Amino acid sequence: MAAKAHAPGTHARKANPRPAARRRAKAPARPAPKRKGAPASPPAASSTGAATQWTPAAGEVGIRVRMYRVGFGDFFLISILAGAGKAVHLIVDCGVFKGTSQTGDIGSIEAAVADMVQTTGGQVALIVMTHRHADHIAGFARCAETFKKLTVGGVWMPIWESEYEPTALKFQAELTRTALGLRQHFTALGASASEAQETARKFMENATGELGVAGAAASGSNAVALDLLKRGFTGVTPGYYKFNDTVQLPQPLLDAGLSARILGPPPVADIDLMKLMDLQKNVGQYLAEDGGEDAGVFTPFGSEWEMDPAKTPKGQFECYTPESFREWVQNPRKSWESVTKEEASQARARMEQALKQSHPIATLTAAKELNAFLNNQSLVVLFTFKGKKLLFVGDAQAGNWEHWLFDTDIPDRKAGGTMGPTAQQILTNLNFYKVGHHGSGNATPKAAAEMMGTQGHRFVAMCSTEADVYGTENPDDPTKGTEVPRGPLLEKLASESALVRSDQIAITVGGRQIAATVPAALPAPVPGSRFKQGLLWVDCYL
Repeated sequence: MAAKAHAPGTHARKANPRPAARRRAKAPARPAPKRKGAPASPPAASSTGAATQWTPAAGEVGIRVRMYRVGFGDFFLISILAGAGKAVHLIVDCGVFKGTSQTGDIGSIEAAVADMVQTTGGQVALIVMTHRHADHIAGFARCAETFKKLTVGGVWMPIWESEYEPTALKFQAELTRTALGLRQHFTALGASASEAQETARKFMENATGELGVAGAAASGSNAVALDLLKRGFTGVTPGYYKFNDTVQLPQPLLDAGLSARILGPPPVADIDLMKLMDLQKNVGQYLAEDGGEDAGVFTPFGSEWEMDPAKTPKGQFECYTPESFREWVQNPRKSWESVTKEEASQARARMEQALKQSHPIATLTAAKELNAFLNNQSLVVLFTFKGKKLLFVGDAQAGNWEHWLFDTDIPDRKAGGTMGPTAQQILTNLNFYKVGHHGSGNATPKAAAEMMGTQGHRFVAMCSTEADVYGTENPDDPTKGTEVPRGPLLEKLASESALVRSDQIAITVGGRQIAATVPAALPAPVPGSRFKQGLLWVDCYL
């Protein structure tokens, strides 16, 4: 019996409040997750992706955006028709990640890369890497030898990857060391790890990529991908960009008439803004009602009051008197009565136990903040070709968005604000939006989503995602769900755009069919666009 089709912004199955990872824990290992719902039939046309020329339909200008279904990750191939109808190609990200449920990698990225090579004839004018998470760069590492054979005209990366920006270079090194340390910490917990700690471990795996023995870089590690992108293409020196930088487009793209504007990340100096994880300015984000954490940390004492026992001069005792632990003494004495050594010893043990109990909270907070910081490094690019505007935002979170939406260098989560005129002009004239962070509720602010649909404006939105990989739905109260993609966000976008999500189509990899996770027919296109499904992808023509 054929599965009932659902709108792409809604889930095809009854929501289960249990975490996805535990719900699947008893399932046997397999190369691709078995999905509920009958797979959609593969299309009769577009059986291969090799066509480099096509005839634009009415209202189209010669743009094709190919969204590959790779699972939980991004891999987009943009092709534009230049002179004599020949296509010029650029890539935006190439990655996938298993996620907390371990089902995010559906085993198709190698086949998708092979199709890209066939489609482009090995000629790629530009590769854009938005940020260094595995779900955006793992494919570059896994298929490094294939990518090395391409002729590449240019590589763009966020300013945070620059090896010539001292602040960024030092900060990235510290982030990498922290991610590896946190990953080892959470891994060492083994079976005793809580669900939250397991999620944090997966965040750190996304930050580092696949690792081999003793933490060495494996073939799928982020370090391998970064090395390829920075040094793997003969004669290509990457461009490292931040807000409002002037880009250097490869000549074939310039000749074709493409232009690009960098909207994010913010300048390196705006580190406080980069730490902002969720945006509540004006109308907030699509988070659970209690979502978001206070980015500020209360520090009651200055550094001059801190003391490191490890630095106590050799041969001396620690310089702590019994009075140092007065606040931890049970049934405290009168202020004029001294604390005895026995009371101080018990108080110290009590304090140390409290610190040990707070350590897991601190590590979880560090993991979440590091993950958000990397997302906020995302290169946000607005492409324009013959009047059509395409916005690619990577996984940008609040700080990245706030900088260009509200024209500010100062993080301000809860203050009211008016969106800047430039941001309004961009969002109300979009023709294509790559949904940020796989549809996560912390990526596309409500202010942006609402502005995109102002005055009945309609556009195309593509969301590369995989359901049941992160978070859970709440069937009793959807406002409290943590699922990715976020239901209320996709419903909003679907109401004002032709929204396609990658997991709504079935694909075929090496003769093996991978069913749609959320089966649905492709939506009716907006004027001046059309969709076409292939064996591994959905094409959007503009």
